Amino acid sequence: MKNRTSLKNLKSRQGIYIAILFSGIIAVFIRIIFVQSERNRNIVSFVSEWEKNGKPVTVKEVKAANVPVYTKFTVISAQDGSAYGFVTGDIRQKLANGQAVYFNVNDTPCGTIADIGQELDMDTGMFPVKVKLYNYSGSPDSKLVLFAQTQVLKNAIVVPNDIVDTLKNVSHIWKIQDGRAKKIKVEIGSRNGYGTAIVAGVQTGDQIVLGGQDLLNENDKVHIAGQVGAIKQ
Repeated sequence: MKNRTSLKNLKSRQGIYIAILFSGIIAVFIRIIFVQSERNRNIVSFVSEWEKNGKPVTVKEVKAANVPVYTKFTVISAQDGSAYGFVTGDIRQKLANGQAVYFNVNDTPCGTIADIGQELDMDTGMFPVKVKLYNYSGSPDSKLVLFAQTQVLKNAIVVPNDIVDTLKNVSHIWKIQDGRAKKIKVEIGSRNGYGTAIVAGVQTGDQIVLGGQDLLNENDKVHIAGQVGAIKQ
């Protein structure tokens, strides 16, 4: 009698385990179907939205302007309100005694260049430079990054570096023309950490794409999702 009861209990437990197992499998299949359905729905939604309104992009209108160019170098502050450092030969040629220096580009000057060495420092292979700081209140022996304006690009158009696509020395950017995306070849004049100067291929008034270009193909219809003032830099 006891054996029959044990066997009956065992079969009952097996039935419960099988039911739980099948319930789990069914739940997984339902979840997979739901996820696939959502993915397909989103894709269809995006495609239909793009066909109707165009692919979303963020644009800016470019404008030619006189663009200041800065170079930066590092110095160490001293107790007497001065700072000392070393610069490479190409930077030394761009600097001059009495030239203003800045902690940040376009800020008010924080000091001037007091002296530029005429001979190489044998230990560093660079030229020594001394800067006189204005009312510097930081601690001595602090490392400071300074900027000096070394050039002005006349009537230049400067765009962000990350929108310029360069492959095998050929550069392109995207612009919007008559509501369509156009990939245009541009000629670069100079490039630094602040932007890329375009000397050919773009002119004042052109609308260039700052965001959304990864989805674009030539002549795509576009929807301007965001537009900011002219790029002057």
